Amino acid sequence: MRKFLIFITFLLGVASCVYPFDPVLEGTSDDMVVFEGSIVVGGVSKVRVSKVKSFGDEPRPVSRSVVWVEDDGGGRYNSTSSSSNAEYIIPTQGPSQDRKYRMVAEVDGKKYSSDWIKPLAPPALERVDFVPSPIGNNLDVFVTLKGGEESTGYMGIYFDETWEFHADYMCRYILDTENWEVIPRGEPYPNYWCWNSASSSMSILDHSEYDGGRIESYPVHSFSRSDKRTQRKYSINVRAITLPKETYRYLKNLDDISNGSGSLFSPNPGEMASNVACESDPSSRAMGYVTASFEISLRAYVDNRYYVEVPPSQSYLSVPPNMFAYLSYYQNNYYPVDFMTLEVGEQVVQDIFWGPMRCIDCVVEGGTKQKPDFWEDE
Repeated sequence: MRKFLIFITFLLGVASCVYPFDPVLEGTSDDMVVFEGSIVVGGVSKVRVSKVKSFGDEPRPVSRSVVWVEDDGGGRYNSTSSSSNAEYIIPTQGPSQDRKYRMVAEVDGKKYSSDWIKPLAPPALERVDFVPSPIGNNLDVFVTLKGGEESTGYMGIYFDETWEFHADYMCRYILDTENWEVIPRGEPYPNYWCWNSASSSMSILDHSEYDGGRIESYPVHSFSRSDKRTQRKYSINVRAITLPKETYRYLKNLDDISNGSGSLFSPNPGEMASNVACESDPSSRAMGYVTASFEISLRAYVDNRYYVEVPPSQSYLSVPPNMFAYLSYYQNNYYPVDFMTLEVGEQVVQDIFWGPMRCIDCVVEGGTKQKPDFWEDE
């Protein structure tokens, strides 16, 4: 499954760099405004607005801002909502693919905007492979890709992942709180199977020296074969964009600073050129770099053929000493789980063990019962 969208990225945020030093922003006592997020022309865009005084600071969300996208034909696409962390949602399904675009924002009465940018054609994603690691117990994920029609020699690669998993234990008993006795469940506990998901930050790639611009089996992700990702079914949606050379150099410098590999003469982030500026007050500095590109995505699935089962921890399981202890267990959010035969100390105990809700409920563990729209059944 391949999907094309125009993708405008506020690359500072997508790179998700963490700076290991704390330089003060010179020349102003004001905070610097930072724009993070992505605008997908043909989809739903997200922009986060925050402020920092120095690069070691935790960004502080700016919730009372107005953020929108403009095209060079006069089109304007307004944000429809914002979250508690000042992430603004902007529907951008309507714009033309033949336009230039920019981000515009009003923060504390000042107007900020990016340069006008013409989207670049995306790379070409050929396939995704799942390969057990020859060393260790991991499942490695690779993508084979090459530069597209407007290849610059530079790419940005990232992914979304979704997996179906189950709770540690199937709950087969229930506590009858009217009679204070443990009885078998009439039906299986409903929150045994769930879905979960996660997203990566963007990695940048210089492929200008590869033969024909084609990269065979580029490593995208890796996780343990005993991870819950491999219990039933796993899906990864690999995304890629073409980066202009100046954008790649900007992000590469951020990456070098984050990893401590920059040279003595490398500029710090506050000194690097940004294509976001304050229109109403040129002395007010902004941070971020906006680029435009078509995005390509390729989704792949793998079943549980590589799963290496590891028994869940038994350390949080116990048996009430008597029925008078049921109330205490219940008040501490412990529930009957299943009849088991377990070693407890030097003894082998056969009884109905109790455990916390997180060991029997996949929603409490962070999952959802909502099946993803794109999910392919067996």
